[in-house]
Amino acid sequence: MSGETLLTTGYLGVLLLVVIGLDLYGRQSTGAWESRIFAGYHRAAGQTPEPVSSDEWPHSEVHRFHRALSLFVSVVALVLAGGEALRHHSPAELALLGAVAVPHGVLLALLGRRLRHAKVSPPE
Repeated sequence: MSGETLLTTGYLGVLLLVVIGLDLYGRQSTGAWESRIFAGYHRAAGQTPEPVSSDEWPHSEVHRFHRALSLFVSVVALVLAGGEALRHHSPAELALLGAVAVPHGVLLALLGRRLRHAKVSPPE
């Protein structure tokens, strides 16, 4: 087994964590009332902002942005795995690359479906 294949599979594992992290980060609320630092400042200063609905732009598009970015990282990972499989195609290396590439393919299908079915609210 070549060191290049081991390095690539390690990198694909890191990219898998990045994809999962971006998707989880995109699910968080972007409202000012949920930010502890922002709310603490306004409590101390005596000013309170008007609450913004999570359905208003740009707050409504944050999850779509992070999901699209996650999809892009998964596509890059699959292209990298495919290129490495073309270069080093012994059975052990293909099995190792496949074990790391399959979760990217599953996430690509899942996140792509979620992105297609997400509600779009254009800016007003």
